[in-house]
Amino acid sequence: MSRGIEEAAGGDVAILRLSKAILLPFVFSLGFMQPPIELLGFKAIPGDFIYLALVASIGLAIARDQLRPRWHPVFGALILYGGALALSALFSSDPWRSAVKMLTQAYLLSLPIIVVWLVRTERDFRGLVISWLLATALVGMSCLLALTLFFAAPHSALLQFMTSDFGTLPPGDYPRLRLTFMNMNLLCNYLTASLGLVFIAWRMHWLGEPQALALFILTILAATFTISPGLGGVALLAGWLLWLSLRQQHARTAVVARAAGLVAAILVIPAMAVTPILHPTAPFRFRVPGTDIILAPAGRLLTWLDACRNFVSHPLIGRGIGNDAVSVRYQNPSGFVEHLTDAHNTFLNIAVQAGLIGLGALCVLLWQLLVIFRREQRSNALVPTVLAFSFLDALAYEGLGGSFEDARHLWVLLGLLLAGTMIFKGQAGEASRRG
Repeated sequence: MSRGIEEAAGGDVAILRLSKAILLPFVFSLGFMQPPIELLGFKAIPGDFIYLALVASIGLAIARDQLRPRWHPVFGALILYGGALALSALFSSDPWRSAVKMLTQAYLLSLPIIVVWLVRTERDFRGLVISWLLATALVGMSCLLALTLFFAAPHSALLQFMTSDFGTLPPGDYPRLRLTFMNMNLLCNYLTASLGLVFIAWRMHWLGEPQALALFILTILAATFTISPGLGGVALLAGWLLWLSLRQQHARTAVVARAAGLVAAILVIPAMAVTPILHPTAPFRFRVPGTDIILAPAGRLLTWLDACRNFVSHPLIGRGIGNDAVSVRYQNPSGFVEHLTDAHNTFLNIAVQAGLIGLGALCVLLWQLLVIFRREQRSNALVPTVLAFSFLDALAYEGLGGSFEDARHLWVLLGLLLAGTMIFKGQAGEASRRG
């Protein structure tokens, strides 16, 4: 019996192997969210159907004693977070809506558990990373196609499918890409997570240096043309990865790279909160001290303020998971009046829907991951350190300007992080051997 299935009790492990095989296309599918499939009034993506097959095969593997579930300490924080969401649903102002939403939360919270149960060896781990990066490569190549079409066939239906509206940006003759995702912000968040995995695959020799460099460039290029606030997270992670790679041989350059990424991430925050476009839906305007520049609140700031008001009115358990966090009218620079119902901030979204209890549970989870990052960094363990930083960057930092608590790829990334702490425990990896 191979080491990858050492938890199985018997010699027949065909169903367990099937479960591991199904997990690969599921992870691959995370890079493709459109076009969605309409089913019973709900929107689903192909990966959702793969997930159902995955759960069925895992259940059968457990019933046949081919898979024995294992525990990770972070599972306690996941259960706490899920319980907080369930409590908000129990006392929701719209119980049916919250009950449906809780099904999706159970789906999401099961993803890191499934990854930890099935990914037990470096071979398992490598397979999932390569599957993710294959999808990322296709997303990157679709960016090249979209840019080609923008110049060669700007009115083509395929280009319209891959581009987004300008949102809070001034309209102009430039592409803003969403590619295979529902919107550009979610695409940028996925690409942020992919950057860390590209770095791991390179340093662990799972990808050759030319392939890793090409994929890194493609990922940065695709992220750039999302023109999303998430680019602050891309800069933060890219700067940190450069520091990690160069700190031993080029210490000064490494420090500059990390500092540049941090500065870019900080500057993005006020940039997404205010706008020089004085739209009629702005409830106030203000002058920049010492200048003649007058600014108005951008759509995000309006949703943040409304979310804070709604949170104060339901501070303990919130309005109920799945209910609209805000209700804001905003005229974007293109002249269209949008009705915004999302807080555009992960923490505020959870605070309004699940109150202090839900927000506290989310912070407990993030604190545990921060502790893991510091511990793994001290032991110079490459894989879990990079994964922990990538996850905290994608959820906690990029979550300041977007609601990513329901992003499937982030919960799978969390599973890879937890599995990595068990598989690569005590291994310094290529970070120390290569410098």
